[in-house]
Amino acid sequence: MITALVSSLLGAFSGLLPDLFKEVRESREHARELERMDRTAALQLKMLEAETEAKLAAIDGNLVVEEMRAFGKQMEHIYLAQKPVQIPFVDGFNAMIRPTTASLIMLMFVITASVYIFGVIELMSAGELTVMSAAQMIWASMIGEAIQAVLGFLFGYRSTKGFRARR
Repeated sequence: MITALVSSLLGAFSGLLPDLFKEVRESREHARELERMDRTAALQLKMLEAETEAKLAAIDGNLVVEEMRAFGKQMEHIYLAQKPVQIPFVDGFNAMIRPTTASLIMLMFVITASVYIFGVIELMSAGELTVMSAAQMIWASMIGEAIQAVLGFLFGYRSTKGFRARR
Protein backbone atom coordinates (compact mmCIF):
# COMPACT_ATOMS: atom_id res chain seq x y z
CA MET A 1 0.00 0.00 0.00
CA ILE A 2 2.83 2.41 0.75
CA THR A 3 4.32 1.54 -2.60
CA ALA A 4 1.04 2.47 -4.29
CA LEU A 5 0.89 5.69 -2.33
CA VAL A 6 4.48 6.63 -3.12
CA SER A 7 4.10 5.61 -6.75
CA SER A 8 0.86 7.63 -7.11
CA LEU A 9 2.52 10.64 -5.47
CA LEU A 10 5.56 10.24 -7.73
CA GLY A 11 3.28 9.95 -10.73
CA ALA A 12 1.37 13.08 -9.76
CA PHE A 13 4.58 14.92 -9.02
CA SER A 14 6.20 13.82 -12.30
CA GLY A 15 3.06 14.92 -14.11
CA LEU A 16 3.39 18.35 -12.48
CA LEU A 17 7.17 18.46 -12.93
CA PRO A 18 7.13 19.58 -16.61
CA ASP A 19 4.61 22.28 -15.77
CA LEU A 20 6.74 23.36 -12.81
CA PHE A 21 9.88 23.48 -14.99
CA LYS A 22 7.93 25.38 -17.59
CA GLU A 23 6.74 27.89 -14.98
CA VAL A 24 10.26 28.34 -13.58
CA ARG A 25 11.66 28.78 -17.11
CA GLU A 26 8.95 31.29 -18.04
CA SER A 27 9.40 33.26 -14.82
CA ARG A 28 13.18 33.41 -15.47
CA GLU A 29 12.56 34.46 -19.06
CA HIS A 30 10.11 37.06 -17.82
CA ALA A 31 12.67 38.34 -15.29
CA ARG A 32 15.32 38.47 -18.04
CA GLU A 33 12.90 40.24 -20.35
CA LEU A 34 12.15 42.81 -17.63
CA GLU A 35 15.87 43.26 -17.07
CA ARG A 36 16.41 43.69 -20.84
CA MET A 37 13.57 46.19 -20.95
CA ASP A 38 15.09 48.12 -18.03
CA ARG A 39 18.48 48.17 -19.78
CA THR A 40 16.86 49.23 -23.04
CA ALA A 41 14.92 51.97 -21.27
CA ALA A 42 18.10 53.15 -19.50
CA LEU A 43 20.01 53.17 -22.80
CA GLN A 44 17.18 55.02 -24.52
CA LEU A 45 17.12 57.53 -21.69
CA LYS A 46 20.87 58.05 -22.02
CA MET A 47 20.51 58.43 -25.79
CA LEU A 48 17.68 60.93 -25.32
CA GLU A 49 19.76 62.88 -22.81
CA ALA A 50 22.70 62.88 -25.22
CA GLU A 51 20.45 63.97 -28.10
CA THR A 52 18.93 66.67 -25.92
CA GLU A 53 22.38 67.90 -24.92
CA ALA A 54 23.43 67.88 -28.57
CA LYS A 55 20.31 69.79 -29.58
CA LEU A 56 20.83 72.31 -26.77
CA ALA A 57 24.46 72.73 -27.82
CA ALA A 58 23.33 73.23 -31.41
CA ILE A 59 20.75 75.77 -30.28
CA ASP A 60 23.40 77.56 -28.20
CA GLY A 61 25.72 77.42 -31.19
CA ASN A 62 23.01 78.86 -33.39
CA LEU A 63 22.37 81.59 -30.82
CA VAL A 64 26.05 82.48 -30.83
CA VAL A 65 26.07 82.53 -34.62
CA GLU A 66 22.96 84.72 -34.68
CA GLU A 67 24.49 87.08 -32.11
CA MET A 68 27.67 87.29 -34.17
CA ARG A 69 25.65 88.05 -37.31
CA ALA A 70 23.71 90.75 -35.47
CA PHE A 71 26.96 92.19 -34.11
CA GLY A 72 28.43 92.16 -37.63
CA LYS A 73 25.40 94.00 -38.99
CA GLN A 74 25.60 96.52 -36.17
CA MET A 75 29.30 97.14 -36.85
CA GLU A 76 28.57 97.45 -40.57
CA HIS A 77 26.00 100.16 -39.85
CA ILE A 78 28.46 101.94 -37.56
CA TYR A 79 31.10 101.95 -40.30
CA LEU A 80 28.55 103.08 -42.88
CA ALA A 81 27.55 105.96 -40.59
CA GLN A 82 31.20 107.08 -40.43
CA LYS A 83 31.65 107.33 -44.19
CA PRO A 84 32.00 110.84 -45.55
CA VAL A 85 28.74 112.23 -46.93
CA GLN A 86 30.49 114.64 -49.35
CA ILE A 87 29.10 117.73 -47.59
CA PRO A 88 32.18 119.67 -46.42
CA PHE A 89 30.88 121.14 -43.16
CA VAL A 90 29.19 117.85 -42.08
CA ASP A 91 32.31 115.83 -42.86
CA GLY A 92 34.44 118.42 -41.05
CA PHE A 93 32.18 118.31 -38.00
CA ASN A 94 32.24 114.48 -37.97
CA ALA A 95 36.02 114.52 -38.25
CA MET A 96 36.41 117.01 -35.38
CA ILE A 97 33.86 115.72 -32.86
CA ARG A 98 36.00 113.01 -31.26
CA PRO A 99 39.27 114.96 -30.98
CA THR A 100 37.37 118.02 -29.71
CA THR A 101 35.50 116.00 -27.09
CA ALA A 102 38.69 114.30 -25.91
CA SER A 103 40.52 117.64 -25.75
CA LEU A 104 37.71 119.25 -23.73
CA ILE A 105 37.64 116.37 -21.26
CA MET A 106 41.42 116.57 -20.83
CA LEU A 107 41.21 120.36 -20.41
CA MET A 108 38.51 119.99 -17.74
CA PHE A 109 40.68 117.46 -15.91
CA VAL A 110 43.77 119.68 -16.08
CA ILE A 111 41.83 122.71 -14.80
CA THR A 112 40.27 120.73 -11.93
CA ALA A 113 43.59 119.11 -11.01
CA SER A 114 45.40 122.48 -11.18
CA VAL A 115 42.90 124.14 -8.85
CA TYR A 116 43.11 121.23 -6.38
CA ILE A 117 46.90 121.05 -6.47
CA PHE A 118 47.16 124.86 -6.18
CA GLY A 119 45.02 124.69 -3.04
CA VAL A 120 47.20 121.95 -1.53
CA ILE A 121 50.40 123.87 -2.38
CA GLU A 122 48.93 127.04 -0.83
CA LEU A 123 48.19 125.13 2.39
CA MET A 124 51.70 123.69 2.32
CA SER A 125 53.30 127.13 1.83
CA ALA A 126 51.22 128.51 4.71
CA GLY A 127 52.77 125.85 6.93
CA GLU A 128 49.54 123.96 7.56
CA LEU A 129 50.74 120.85 5.67
CA THR A 130 54.03 119.04 5.47
CA VAL A 131 55.45 117.93 2.14
CA MET A 132 54.59 114.30 2.92
CA SER A 133 50.99 115.06 3.86
CA ALA A 134 50.61 117.28 0.76
CA ALA A 135 51.91 114.50 -1.50
CA GLN A 136 49.59 112.05 0.23
CA MET A 137 46.62 114.41 -0.24
CA ILE A 138 47.36 114.76 -3.95
CA TRP A 139 48.08 111.13 -4.77
CA ALA A 140 45.39 109.68 -2.49
CA SER A 141 42.68 111.90 -4.00
CA MET A 142 40.55 111.16 -7.03
CA ILE A 143 42.97 113.18 -9.14
CA GLY A 144 45.89 111.00 -8.12
CA GLU A 145 43.79 107.90 -8.65
CA ALA A 146 42.82 109.08 -12.14
CA ILE A 147 46.43 109.80 -13.07
CA GLN A 148 47.56 106.42 -11.74
CA ALA A 149 44.74 104.64 -13.57
CA VAL A 150 45.59 106.27 -16.90
CA LEU A 151 49.32 105.66 -16.52
CA GLY A 152 48.72 102.07 -15.42
CA PHE A 153 46.43 101.45 -18.38
CA LEU A 154 48.91 102.91 -20.83
CA PHE A 155 51.80 100.92 -19.34
CA GLY A 156 49.78 97.68 -19.43
CA TYR A 157 48.54 98.31 -22.96
CA ARG A 158 51.99 99.10 -24.32
CA SER A 159 53.65 96.15 -22.59
CA THR A 160 50.98 93.79 -23.90
CA LYS A 161 51.16 95.29 -27.38
CA GLY A 162 54.94 94.85 -27.37
CA PHE A 163 54.59 91.27 -26.13
CA ARG A 164 52.18 90.41 -28.95
CA ALA A 165 54.49 91.98 -31.53
CA ARG A 166 57.42 89.82 -30.32
CA ARG A 167 55.49 86.58 -30.78
